[in-house]
Amino acid sequence: MASNEHVDLGFWFTGFFQGVNAIAAPQRDRVLTACARSCLARGTMSYYGELFERVDGDLDAFFRALDEVDGLAAKMVEPGRAWTLSFLACTCPLHTQGHVNTPALCACSRQSVSFALHELWAAERFTVELKGSIIAGDPRCVMAIERIS
Repeated sequence: MASNEHVDLGFWFTGFFQGVNAIAAPQRDRVLTACARSCLARGTMSYYGELFERVDGDLDAFFRALDEVDGLAAKMVEPGRAWTLSFLACTCPLHTQGHVNTPALCACSRQSVSFALHELWAAERFTVELKGSIIAGDPRCVMAIERIS
């Protein structure tokens, strides 16, 4: 095969995620940790960082600002303590390019949000729980976020 020839790797991702689906949730998260960190490094973290600076680190203001971003919806559930963050479309290239169509991939997105929060508010502790997934057939990806410190 010529080195410049395009190879469809969808078959590989299908097999890989069949294996990922067979792993229990805590171990699955560990498998997808590098994916989550890589995704953040491609620009999402710098965007979150700019937003963090713009709102002077105020958590509630951060989520209000996220609610103004096209493709996102954020709601305050309990001031200073709990929020929901929704993605109105799946933008993960593994899914949008047709390589992966399993909700297990959403563990990567959940971790990305968790890692970003922990990076920006290093002294705080958060839980991020996936409540809905477009890949699973829900109308949006919804994450419940709670500050626990």
